[in-house]
Amino acid sequence: MDFFETVRKRRSLRRFSDQPAAHEDILAMLEAATLAPSATNEQPWHFIVIRDRELKEGMRDVVNAIVETSIAATEDESRRQRLSGMQFYSTHFADAPVAIAVLARPWVGGGYSSPTDPAPRDLGLASVAMAVAHLQLAATALGYSSCFASGPAEFAREELEAMLSVEQPWFLIGMVSLGVAAKPPRERPPRKSLEEVCTFIG
Repeated sequence: MDFFETVRKRRSLRRFSDQPAAHEDILAMLEAATLAPSATNEQPWHFIVIRDRELKEGMRDVVNAIVETSIAATEDESRRQRLSGMQFYSTHFADAPVAIAVLARPWVGGGYSSPTDPAPRDLGLASVAMAVAHLQLAATALGYSSCFASGPAEFAREELEAMLSVEQPWFLIGMVSLGVAAKPPRERPPRKSLEEVCTFIG
């Protein structure tokens, strides 16, 4: 598949068929992810591939419980609706044939005085985000669909990290749902024009 065709074809889909993803295809996607650029080539990423249904469902239950507690604790109706709407988007990984937990660690090449400084953490996140994009494009090229969701980490980072035995300095940034789409995607939502998002100087 042509590169630009792959980019245009990639969609964030959240409903999958029961068809499993071939192990060699998963390895190819992960290899593509590891070929992404990173700050000072530190490659601050780690991927946990989860095919165990019981574990995925247990992780979903944890996220659901925290979201439902948050909904019950707020009196703001608009916030309650937002939280309720985020529930599916934060748990659809459990229904995918493959769920990939994406871990990052702070960038350590900049000489910052504290490992908790936001600058190295953000640089680590930027590097891992590029790796996730590589993984998702590779999935598209191989005929799979995927969706990255930060919601699981936003709601239940510590709980999910404990379930996955994640240790510092690594931290969970989100989950990639991966599989064969259950049905063709709807028309792509409109994208902003280049005039809106680009500035040329000189």
